[in-house]
Amino acid sequence: MLSQKDNELLTRVGPGTPVGELFRRFWIPALLSEELPGPDCEPVRLRLLGEDLLAFKDSDSRIAIVDAFCPHRSAPLFFGRNEEAGLRCVYHGWKFDVDGNCVDMPNCMEGPTFKDKVKLTSYPVVDRAGMIWVFMGPRDRVPPLPGFEWLEVPPDQRYVFKYQMECNYLQTLENEFDTTHSSFLHSTLDGNVNNPINKIAGQNFSNRRRMLDYSRITLVDTDFGSAMVTKQEPTPDGKDVYTLGVPFWMPSFSAAGALSAPGVFPLNLKVPMDDTHTVFFRFKWSKEPLSEKVLHEMKHGNYEFPKVFPGTYTPQANKSNDYQIDRVRQRFFNYTGIVNTPIQDFAMVENQRGPVTDRTRETLVSSDKYLIHIRRRLLEAANRLAEGEEPKEPWHPEAYRLRTRRIDVPTGTPVEKVIDALLALDPPIPAEPRPEELAAALPVLV
Repeated sequence: MLSQKDNELLTRVGPGTPVGELFRRFWIPALLSEELPGPDCEPVRLRLLGEDLLAFKDSDSRIAIVDAFCPHRSAPLFFGRNEEAGLRCVYHGWKFDVDGNCVDMPNCMEGPTFKDKVKLTSYPVVDRAGMIWVFMGPRDRVPPLPGFEWLEVPPDQRYVFKYQMECNYLQTLENEFDTTHSSFLHSTLDGNVNNPINKIAGQNFSNRRRMLDYSRITLVDTDFGSAMVTKQEPTPDGKDVYTLGVPFWMPSFSAAGALSAPGVFPLNLKVPMDDTHTVFFRFKWSKEPLSEKVLHEMKHGNYEFPKVFPGTYTPQANKSNDYQIDRVRQRFFNYTGIVNTPIQDFAMVENQRGPVTDRTRETLVSSDKYLIHIRRRLLEAANRLAEGEEPKEPWHPEAYRLRTRRIDVPTGTPVEKVIDALLALDPPIPAEPRPEELAAALPVLV
């Protein structure tokens, strides 16, 4: 369990808080690119890290993320006129460009240069991989974008959607590194024969009482965050097999989850809106164009992409309707009675002891090893930043290229050498893990 002090430190994300300032040292996704469809489109409200913001695209297609309120008398800029390369407040006509500069102040008699003294808070933005990314930290410390290989794949090789969640970011982030919950929460009652996850990834959850053999697992810190190195079953010719699984990319990204289809890789990006709400970007990508069937299922809702209410990012199965739990289904078909895989997770993380759960009341066990590691990693980084030591991860963008992978080595190879090879950017390993190991991500269960 965590102390009350550490729980408060880890979960508070507003300006000036240790973890809030840590997140502000990284590029984070703010909204979907499609939410700003064209020049002079309607502005979009958003809330990130406890700040009320506004996004708009100007007449020249430049994107802005700015303070949601006019610096004159705090009028809401959401009602502003997006026109002629700027956003004009409708209260008194003050106009701002994408960099937050005041370019017109029609009700001011202080002189034509007075507007140069007025600044609307604005943040650097970049549009990549169907998401608009923002950097909310100090302007003199803007790092490069993380070097994810999927940031540059064309639109027909990726799909991303987002969901708004009613809980603190840490509750949903920890779920990514809870290495045993899938064997229960996401299973069916027929030995998992009809579970869509099982059909794609080859996972088998039939033995729900099995325990993790932690002698096979090593948690390692990396230049991008952390990862889990797992010793798998040996090859037919006797070589040792290791996988690098469930990467944790600082500050709150992971590759946990099942494959949507062979060769389609999962990414989950959990971004704090404030202390009690999270935006979850669910991303899938491939090195080849996604099939029409896979894209159709993702866009119209399947077991991995829940349906939402039209015009919103709120799942139709949500906290207000108990996630549409079906007790007959729970009795005879699946473990939860909840249909959709992410919704099963939502039900667990949104309904802990409040939207910011009380971790002083936990009883942690050995299978919680990875999420404990993630907590410590975040705590240490936040505390070091509070003492003046900047995080190093944003300045190692190339490290973010690493993802789930495997390696075959001669029997008896020291695990330290295996880890070095797995963490190298170009190790001598197959381009893709074997399908049964892309459960990669999931540790070996015995």
